[in-house]
Amino acid sequence: MTSASLLDIVFPSRCAVCEAQGPNLCTVCQQFLEPKPHSFVRGPVAGQAATYLSSEISKLLVAFKDKGQAALVRELAQLMAPLVSEIERFCQDVYLVPVPSRKENFLKRGFIPGLLLAQTLGSQAKGARVLNCLVLGVETKDQVGLSGVERKANVSGSMRVNQNVSGKPCFVVDDVCTTGATLIEAWRALSLGGANVIGAVVVSESKPAIAQ
Repeated sequence: MTSASLLDIVFPSRCAVCEAQGPNLCTVCQQFLEPKPHSFVRGPVAGQAATYLSSEISKLLVAFKDKGQAALVRELAQLMAPLVSEIERFCQDVYLVPVPSRKENFLKRGFIPGLLLAQTLGSQAKGARVLNCLVLGVETKDQVGLSGVERKANVSGSMRVNQNVSGKPCFVVDDVCTTGATLIEAWRALSLGGANVIGAVVVSESKPAIAQ
């Protein structure tokens, strides 16, 4: 018996959506990954989303970000494929800027979701390069469970650039947009550094709930 077969027995893989034993995404659940590309606006940021957030997409992203199923980036790349043309329509080189992760999340995951998505998109889009230039300058809380007002306050002023971005046309890359607080903060930090923020590209968009 090979070591890979032994690992499958001890730690069998499961579908990210229905949790059935087998591949990271079973053939039945693949149908939920239907691209529904559309534009959205949050404050000064005009974005493009591959699809709308659903319970299935949410489970997929949780498995990708929090359960160590980084290989799901292949399925996410297929979902985001329609956004490649949006990136490629700029004749000059463009930069894909991933949103940064909190240190504790990086240590838990072992990778930065936004960076992995940006690298995958960059490998598909001609003329696009990844620019990992955003870092967190202050401590922030996890955005999950926070209200719209709390999300905005949590990330406000938290990001800064760690290299020269002056004059560079950029797309911010993230997995989900809800209130847009993270994208707006990324836009602020990049713009302050002199970058030309064209917009944002995300896997999914969720309409923000009305702040209580």
